[in-house]
Amino acid sequence: MKLKAGQFYGKTSQTLRANEFRFTEKSYSTDARLPSHAHELSHFCLVLAGNYREKIGSREFERSPLALVFYPPDVSHAEEHRSNGRHLLVEIDFAGLEKVRQYGARLGEPVLLGGESSDWLAARMYREFSRRDRFSPLALESISTELLIAASRQSERRAEKNAPRWLGRVKEYLNENFASPPGLGDLAEAAGVHPTHLARVFRQFEHCTAGEYVRRVRLEKARRKMISSRASLVEIALETGFSDQAHFTRTFKRETGMTPTEFRKIFADFRF
Repeated sequence: MKLKAGQFYGKTSQTLRANEFRFTEKSYSTDARLPSHAHELSHFCLVLAGNYREKIGSREFERSPLALVFYPPDVSHAEEHRSNGRHLLVEIDFAGLEKVRQYGARLGEPVLLGGESSDWLAARMYREFSRRDRFSPLALESISTELLIAASRQSERRAEKNAPRWLGRVKEYLNENFASPPGLGDLAEAAGVHPTHLARVFRQFEHCTAGEYVRRVRLEKARRKMISSRASLVEIALETGFSDQAHFTRTFKRETGMTPTEFRKIFADFRF
């Protein structure tokens, strides 16, 4: 089944058009099952609330709040919701997609966007959409274009030469020990490579240093805790490896442009 432009499953809360982009907020009930379907236009899906399982071809994915996925046209997928959900769906018409394709972007496969820059853009996008003024359509067009660029860059990174296996182990270790990460020398010893080689390969494939990667992991953990729990900012700061709330607030604002309190207010209505 192919859904035409503007068509999505779920109950519509509000919509907005901004030139090449159409924004639609949808809600889904617990146990909702969306049959396998495709869309005429490419689109982003930002999960505002709820958890669900998505099937794309033979692959299955678990989606949770803050997940942001880009879908090219004609990609079939199905969903099984486990709780009340809410999504912001952003359709891109052919002219909008052509903007990035002129620069060689492929975007032929779904892309799960990650990292603080994409999460920050997604939060800004929803804030503009839900608390709009006369300038919001222009802001939303700009933010959506930035997200298209982010998806294009991430798609290109996936096509790069395969990373060495030890890099995956290093990332996994950093994800598990983000609160008290080891030094570069310890990481290199565990991976069986020289520290300089580890640093060079890490930057080549992750486009950041190991230290910057840890900071991203900490911020991602903190963002998810802010929208999925009622823990205080002090508790979240300490649980995610920051020395105190002030350190957490400074880092969060420097990386995202808003304070943790401002970020939390955006998703306050959807918190569990």
